[in-house]
Amino acid sequence: MELDLEGEETFGKATSWLYAKLLGPAANRIFYKFVISDIMKGRARSILDVGTGPGIVPAELAAKNPELAVYAVDPSPYMLGHARKRTRGRVRLAIGYSLSVPFRRKFDMIISSASFHHWAHKKESLIYLARLLNKDGEIRIYEFSKHGILPFGSHAMSAEQLRSAAEGTGLRVKGIITSKGRVRAIYSKS
Repeated sequence: MELDLEGEETFGKATSWLYAKLLGPAANRIFYKFVISDIMKGRARSILDVGTGPGIVPAELAAKNPELAVYAVDPSPYMLGHARKRTRGRVRLAIGYSLSVPFRRKFDMIISSASFHHWAHKKESLIYLARLLNKDGEIRIYEFSKHGILPFGSHAMSAEQLRSAAEGTGLRVKGIITSKGRVRAIYSKS
C-alpha cells in the first residue's frame, strides 16, 4: 500500500490486481452481499461510494436498481480501472477520496465498505462528507469487526471506534450493529 497526498492509503497496480481478482470476490461472499442487501433496504435515490476499490458494491447496486444514481470514488487509478470494467458505464466513477469528491451534487446516502479503516482523517472526512448529504441523508460505514471470527487486525474496526469517530463531527449516530464478523454504523445530520 502507498499513501496519497492526503496521507490516505491507496492501492498500487499489483495490490489493486490482487484485491480485484482474489480478495474482492472472496470478500463478496462474506461481506459485500450483506452491504448490498442492507443498502437496498433503504430509500436512497442517489448513492456515493467512497473508497470503492474494484467497484463490487456500486456495480451490484446499479444492476439491482437501474433508476438509482450511483457514484463512486477511489484514490487509486488502478482500482478505478477494475471498477470501470465491472460497472460497465452504469456508475459514475472518478479519482477522489474521503476529503475530496469531484462530483458537484448531494446524495441521499454515502457509503464506505471496508475502506474507512484506511482513512487518515476520519473525523474531518465525516464532516466533509456530511456536507454532501441531502437533508435526510445518511452516511453508512461497513467494516469487518475487530471482534469477529476472522483475523483482520488493522483492516477491521470495532463498534466503539465507529462511535468515537463521529464524536465532535456534528453527526448523530443512528445505530451501530455488529453481526457475523461485520460492523455497520449509520450517521445522520439530524
